[in-house]
This record gives sequence, C-alpha cells and structure tokens, in this order.
Amino acid sequence: MSAHVAESDEGRGRVILRFSAWKPSDVAILSAMRVASAFHSEVEVLFVEDRERVNFAGFPFARELPIRGGKPRAVSPRAIRAEFRRNFAEARKLIHALAESLGEELKVYESVVRDDPVQALVSACARRGPWNVIALAEAFTSPAPCSLDELFETVTDVTGIIVAGPRARICSGPVILAIEDTGDLHGMLRAGERIATALETEIVVLLIADDHESLARMEAEVRLSLGDRKGVTLARAQATYGDVGAVAEALRRLSGSFAIARYGGAVVPPHRSLRPLMMSLESPLLLVK
Repeated sequence: MSAHVAESDEGRGRVILRFSAWKPSDVAILSAMRVASAFHSEVEVLFVEDRERVNFAGFPFARELPIRGGKPRAVSPRAIRAEFRRNFAEARKLIHALAESLGEELKVYESVVRDDPVQALVSACARRGPWNVIALAEAFTSPAPCSLDELFETVTDVTGIIVAGPRARICSGPVILAIEDTGDLHGMLRAGERIATALETEIVVLLIADDHESLARMEAEVRLSLGDRKGVTLARAQATYGDVGAVAEALRRLSGSFAIARYGGAVVPPHRSLRPLMMSLESPLLLVK
C-alpha cells in the first residue's frame, strides 16, 4: 500500500485538486502542491460545476436556503452558473498566490467541467491514470462534504486522497505515519520519505492497535524492520480499543506537518463520520488505499 503520484513526464497521473462551490482551504491547496512537488508531478485544478445543482435551479419551485440562515431565495441556472464562475475566479487568485509562495517551479493547469462532482473525478482520473492523488480543495467540514466512502469505492484510478479539516494549519512538524498493519509500513514509508524530504523534516511512526498485546507485537516487528534508519522515529504506541477519538487525539498531540493513514482502518473507519477526526486534527491528512 503506497500513495504514489506519476511524475510529470510520465503522463500516467498527477495531483487533481478539485474545487466545487464552497470556500477553499488554503491548507488543502498548499498540501496538494507540496505532494505534487515531492513526487515531481503536476497539479490539475478541476473546477466542477455541479450539473445537478444547475439543472435543479431550472425548476419553477426551486429555492436555495442560505447557509447562515435567512429566507429561501429563488434561483435560476444562469445565476448558479454565474456563482460558479465567481467562485472559480476567486480560487484562481488564491491558487496563483499559494503557488508563488511555494518558491519553486510547479506545473499547474486547470479544467472546467459540468458534471456530478464524483463522476468528474472518475473521468479525470481515468483520462490519465492510474497514479493519481485527489485533493479536496474545501475543508472537509464544508456544508456539503463528499463521502470518502463513495470516492474510494467509485474512483478506481487513484492511490490517495488529501483532506484538511477547519483546524488544519501549515507548520514545521514531522510527517506522521499512522500504522495499523506492519505490512503497510514500507509502502507508507516510501510516500512519507518523499514528502518529508520536500518539507525538510523527519518521520514519526505511530503504531495503532485495538489492544496492548497487539501493539507489543507490532512494535517488535517495526523496530526490527526500521533498524537504524535515519530520519525515522517511533512514537509511543496507541491502544485505541475501537475509540476513533483516541486515534485523533494521538495524531493531534504529535503536531505533525502532514499525516498519512490507511482508509478503512481505525483512523478512518469506513461508513463512519469523519467530523470528530477532522475537527481535532491540525495537519492535512493523506489517506491511502
């Protein structure tokens, strides 16, 4: 298991930064660029006009409810498309500013499509796959977050997804690898070392298991596997006993600049709300299959 992005000259993948209509997260955008830079890849900014929302606005009974309260308002397809254009124009300015702040050459280009937000990613990843990483430009607690379950089940040509919560920030901490299965260690180390080198930081391995007996076994295996590997340290292991909140707190306390975890395990259980994790985690999170 490894999050891999094709290099720019391979033509077999890239980092896809998907925008919809909600306010983008600076941390999510910059994290997408940092991952692309770490893998010598490129960023495709995918602006998605939600086709269902545009079509719904064509019905005479269609009304929109303001996010922050207020009276319902009449809408039209023309008004919705204009709103998308305004949001995308603002996003372009932010992307340009963040790309300049990165201080290195990175190829960034864009596509604008009118489609279902998930199907737009299916098509984009299939067009130049299979080594793609998706980054969701909005904070994961935005008013209409997509389902990670749906993304991982529907989009096949993807190796990882970058998400950021509302408390995520850019800092200089280590890259944290949340390891739940020792068989995942080497694949996650490859991705972690790429990102850590680009960020000029080190790696911290956090072992996670349901009980102390399993942790002791994992720790012995990981110490043997790591040996005297430079730039990698082993954090105090975390027994979760099935508590997602305990995992989130363990990650938060390590104050990482980036976290990498496996989708579908204790950190991100399938078919469960990610809100508690995203509300506490202060680093962007790269989820791998």
